[in-house]
Amino acid sequence: MMNERVYAQTSVNIQQFSDSLQSSYCPPPVNAWIYMYGQATGYVNNSPMNVQIDFGDGFTYSNTVLLSGGWFSDYPTHTYNFSGIYLLRCIVEGPDANADTAYYSIVIGDTCGNISGKTYNDMNADCLFNAGDVIISYAPVELIYNSQNIGWTSSDVNGDYFFSAPTGNTYEVKIGNQISNYGYAITCPISGQYSVPSLPSSGNDFGLTCLNGFDLQAHLWSQRYRPGFISYIYPAVSNAFCMPVSGQAKLVIDDFRLTYVASQNPPNQISGDTLIWNFSNLSNTNYWNWWYNSFGYVQVLTDVNAVIGDSICVTLIVEPISGDVNPANNTIVFCNETSNSLDPNVKGVSPVGEGPGGNVPPNTEFTYNIQFQNTGTDTAYNIFILDTLEADLNMNTFTPIASSHAMQTDILPGNIARFTFSNIMLVDSFMNESLSHGWVSYKISAKLGLSNGTQISNTAGIYFDFNPPVITNTTINTINILLGMNENGHVQSNVVVYPNPANTNVLVTLNEKQTGADVMLVNALGQTVLKEKAKQKEVNLDVRNLLPGIYNLIVNDERQNTSAKLVLIK
Repeated sequence: MMNERVYAQTSVNIQQFSDSLQSSYCPPPVNAWIYMYGQATGYVNNSPMNVQIDFGDGFTYSNTVLLSGGWFSDYPTHTYNFSGIYLLRCIVEGPDANADTAYYSIVIGDTCGNISGKTYNDMNADCLFNAGDVIISYAPVELIYNSQNIGWTSSDVNGDYFFSAPTGNTYEVKIGNQISNYGYAITCPISGQYSVPSLPSSGNDFGLTCLNGFDLQAHLWSQRYRPGFISYIYPAVSNAFCMPVSGQAKLVIDDFRLTYVASQNPPNQISGDTLIWNFSNLSNTNYWNWWYNSFGYVQVLTDVNAVIGDSICVTLIVEPISGDVNPANNTIVFCNETSNSLDPNVKGVSPVGEGPGGNVPPNTEFTYNIQFQNTGTDTAYNIFILDTLEADLNMNTFTPIASSHAMQTDILPGNIARFTFSNIMLVDSFMNESLSHGWVSYKISAKLGLSNGTQISNTAGIYFDFNPPVITNTTINTINILLGMNENGHVQSNVVVYPNPANTNVLVTLNEKQTGADVMLVNALGQTVLKEKAKQKEVNLDVRNLLPGIYNLIVNDERQNTSAKLVLIK
């Protein structure tokens, strides 16, 4: 009798198919470094996965790789000897003939030319980079060909940006649409872009001006928590605008299952369960790395009795809040689960969403964080991350937030984000465990009008020098229209709570249909500690006698409950 292995409900999914650096090369012959990885379900470990790559020039590559932990990967090199535009095709087939196909284009030019320019703050409004003007680092710049975006980069620490492209074509370069997220508006050229009819082309400079005010933002990430072991929490704060601001960042570790151990940068003050750091004159021009102020890592010990799968939350509050352009992003509550083991190379998303599908309302803005660690036996010289962004995400909202080390960000064709850490010199975990970690974070919004049930998943590949990629977990969120609607099918108005955090009084603004509703504050134990009847659209809550912590503010109008998080500080 023949022994036949049966696979049930198998699937093969190529999640990354691209080259490691760029999509255009000059002149031939050139070596293209191809990177491919994906996930397969329903197969046993070490199942053979057949890889076939058609390089588009008459040559085909075939290989068999073994499935490891549900993942497969391959990274061949191919030489192109002639110029042209080549469409690559990758097919990965499981042992039961279930397969997936992906495509990618590479441009080989006879000659290439540079397109370059500078991004700067045009202080004297003369549309020339001259004395008195200030360079702007890390501003987003796009390369357009035939009305298609074929490249996205950011200016370097000197405010300079570069593209290399095949000659003989007309290109456009433009400042990224998300420039307002960086605290600037484009002033020169007025159109926000240049036409480049021939290469090389230099002097394509973009003059920018500062938006008014300040926008402090709290950023917070953590490893998963392992009972009886040390985990790392990473608090950071940024000011997206130019106006310098001094203040404090307060990390609240109020979960009884966590015990504070140490900080890379000791806090200026510890008040109960709150670590407090002072910062001075923070603006979007202060720092080499995405205009943020990192307080390093915070080590916490998780209680040995913590239940696997439970969620543990910590809070970061950035002050001042008064006068902030967007006070809503001054506070962040970041939750992570407890687990038996900690994967040091992990992808996280906030908000996590509700339920196993990560249900979120339409138009949600996601913050993604990729953490990595050098667990090898020697220093990692260069690290880069490839992260394919789903088509359901709005690339015009893509904004890098912060990273542990200096990096360069590029967007390759196919909405592939590349984060490059050149000369990072990341020590291995045996040499220095605490300094062997790194991370990068960015935010991006879901596209408008996504249908109910649209699933947004995200996986990244981390490349240490010339080693095969380390594949992270996959984050999953699902658009749930009901989370953004009321019982009549209309978009639900959010409850406005200000200030948040608060220490004396809180003003709650309701919609017209919520007049007469009960407004309640519920503590972490589920106890209602304050209750007011909404006689009008605004309710003033006196919270001076309540203990500091995180409360659930619930508005009950008998038809439905609307809730929001409220942080009280003293």
